[in-house]
Amino acid sequence: MYFPHFARGSARARRVLLRLGAVPVGAVLVLALAADHRTGVHRSAIGPQTLLSMAGLLPAAVVWAVRRWRGDPRAVAVAGAVAGAASLGCSAWMRAVAGRPETAVARADAYTLFEIAALVVVLVATARYGAARPAAGACLLLFLAVVLRPVAVEATENSLVLTLLCTLTVCAGLTGALTARLAAADRRRHAEQVRLEQRLTFARDLHDFVAHHVTGIVVQAQGAQVVAASRPEATVPALGQIERAASEALRTLRYMVGGLRTEGEPVPACGVEQLRTLVAAFALPGGGRARLDEEGPVDRLPTAAMTAVHRVAMESLTNVRKHAPDSRQVSVTLRALPGAAELDVVNDRSGAGAPTPGGYGLVGLGERVAAEGGDLRAGPDGSGHWRVNARIPLESAWRDGR
Repeated sequence: MYFPHFARGSARARRVLLRLGAVPVGAVLVLALAADHRTGVHRSAIGPQTLLSMAGLLPAAVVWAVRRWRGDPRAVAVAGAVAGAASLGCSAWMRAVAGRPETAVARADAYTLFEIAALVVVLVATARYGAARPAAGACLLLFLAVVLRPVAVEATENSLVLTLLCTLTVCAGLTGALTARLAAADRRRHAEQVRLEQRLTFARDLHDFVAHHVTGIVVQAQGAQVVAASRPEATVPALGQIERAASEALRTLRYMVGGLRTEGEPVPACGVEQLRTLVAAFALPGGGRARLDEEGPVDRLPTAAMTAVHRVAMESLTNVRKHAPDSRQVSVTLRALPGAAELDVVNDRSGAGAPTPGGYGLVGLGERVAAEGGDLRAGPDGSGHWRVNARIPLESAWRDGR
């Protein structure tokens, strides 16, 4: 089950951790810059190349400074690619300058610690936030830029050790960035799944609760039109029933909208009393009524199971009203069985009460019952009457999260 407050708390925790992690990263960058200044790397024979290589980091800094660009994955990937390509180009330039006989270049002049550290940061940010395909190429350029910089002037034992350390650092950073990226993708997938489930649940609830009342309004209005000319006095009760059904539909809509706004349940929970009221209020234009029979300790049935039972009864009675309005008697039987609640809805017209093709009532109802771990069957029984049977377990695996 999805918990919005927990999700918001997790997002806040991630932001706090990100800000806390920025502190040691900033400290490392400052120390690396101080070390480069102390060793005089930028004042050496390849100083212009190192400064130009550092200038390649400016696009990445600009992207992260501008909020609008920061949220663009392609801009992040392009900035990372520019930084990596600039560093590789300058490393090749350093190699060419160091190979000249008249140029005195120490191999340590290529150990630009600030640039290496900054490239690792850019690589991690690109792998985490960049667009997938462009980021893959950008990360490759950044990886080569980091591991090749220590050996840009000369490959010695010390430079190879530094290259190994850079490789391990890059691998650790990529592992963390890809793990965070996969976790974010999983959160998005879960959020999308939750939204889809909420939409399906809302659609089923809207059909189960509101369509029942709207169908009653339509049937009562049609019946009132038929008898208005010959028996005008009979239209008054029909208008009263239309008013009550419209008021109930409006109340249910308000409850559902209120539940969505407050992140609560979109529909009210139902018990045995609500089922009794539903059956007692059921009436057909021809005078047909519904009768409720109870078997077993039905008052002890849990609310979750009774809510599903109530929806089955509501959809079944709605189908009878739409497809078998001439029925004289509709039998509703609620049984409290060991470990389950069972509902039978049978009308006295052979083959009547079946939904028309293309309807969504029984489809959504079957999904709802299946989600509760139950079973729904609808069709003619042994006597040819239309029967809807639902069995709902009292302990749903879906509700318990198993």
